[in-house]
Amino acid sequence: MRPRHLLVVAWWFPPLAGGGVHRPLQFVRHLARRGLRVSVLTAAPPGDAPRDEGLLDRIPSGVRVLRVPLLDPFRIWARIRGARGAAAGNGTAAARAPAPARWRDLVTEAIALPDRWLPWVVPAAARAAVALRGDEPELVFSTSPPHSVHLVAHALAGIFGAPLVLDFRDPWIGNPFRRYVAPIFARADSRLERRVVQAAAQVVVNTPALERQFRSRYPGIARLRTIPNGFDPEAFAGLPAPEGGGSPGRVEIAHYGQLYGLRSGRYLLEALALLRRDRPDAFARLRVLFVGSIDGEAAFRALAAQLRVEEAVAFAGTLPHREALARQRRSDVLLLLGPENREPELQVPGKLYEYLAARRPILALSRRGGAIAELLETAGVAHERAEPDEPDAIAAALARRAERGGEPAVGDAPEAFGYDRLSDRLLDCLEDAWRARSGPVRAGA
Repeated sequence: MRPRHLLVVAWWFPPLAGGGVHRPLQFVRHLARRGLRVSVLTAAPPGDAPRDEGLLDRIPSGVRVLRVPLLDPFRIWARIRGARGAAAGNGTAAARAPAPARWRDLVTEAIALPDRWLPWVVPAAARAAVALRGDEPELVFSTSPPHSVHLVAHALAGIFGAPLVLDFRDPWIGNPFRRYVAPIFARADSRLERRVVQAAAQVVVNTPALERQFRSRYPGIARLRTIPNGFDPEAFAGLPAPEGGGSPGRVEIAHYGQLYGLRSGRYLLEALALLRRDRPDAFARLRVLFVGSIDGEAAFRALAAQLRVEEAVAFAGTLPHREALARQRRSDVLLLLGPENREPELQVPGKLYEYLAARRPILALSRRGGAIAELLETAGVAHERAEPDEPDAIAAALARRAERGGEPAVGDAPEAFGYDRLSDRLLDCLEDAWRARSGPVRAGA
């Protein structure tokens, strides 16, 4: 028999770099190894997007990748505004009074539901419908964010007459990073989520907390399961053993990944300022390293200088994935920033699972009772936690880490979080969807 054909719809996929790339990539790799024919519908990365060309080597040779560019109206508008601003500055065009901010917000929101990738939906669906004619997939699997990929997958599942499986790496509704300018847009977004959830044969989420939220919102949901994020054991093969000591004479606390939005890092800088004032001995022993991009890096550096803690922070920029993994094992402590939101978080950053495999102590700035604390307790790994927006508590945790200094490797990487095992669980989910293709998931009205 010919192997079953799976279509994966994922915006984040190599050569794009970032935390959202690894779950789709690893599922594609391991499902292809298990005998599925896999096609991927993904982005044509814009020129200024972060890239890691080395990840392309991880895509199995038999996987067909369809790339569709995004005609991003927000980028186009930014270029137009930049050109107009330059022209106005040169005296070649009259300055125009800006439109009321409220109207701009409403228009922006209207063309960005569920997110700014909405203009990708039609061209992506059309590209796949044409390219896969005569070789139709037997199941469509989409993984978000961005959540617009679920709209693409929903359309293609209808075109191909195939079951639909949805994977949520972050919440769609109830995401602390998402704010609406008017209630009508929140209601419209909620209806979009409900439409695709009701059409799905299976729904996958990546934390128990997110599963509880889904079951609360959709009391009748039948086919819902949690498959967490994970790490690739093969990616750690040949790397140096975990040993710490990334910065001789100091305790290095390293954060890997992007700082943005509610993961601003500003309370961490305020905690360092408190430490400098109250515990200068501990402050002198600490070095906080940021590996990855920082939205508004100039402002972040300026805040560090204003608080007079710039000597305790360092910036390594973005590293290729394998180099970042090796660097993690040389850090004394790995730092995780949860969102600075009042409610316990529902999502766990994908890098936390790689932290587990790095086998270094973890300092998590996250909410009590949130998904991050729940995972750390369940995994039984060496860690310390402080509330993400309480500088006093963060400063105390930093002082304790400074006193303890470097530590040997801690524990073993939990095998249950290896993507080889997680892909077996996803394959079971896909098999259930094939068997029950005539019975979509039930959701509350």
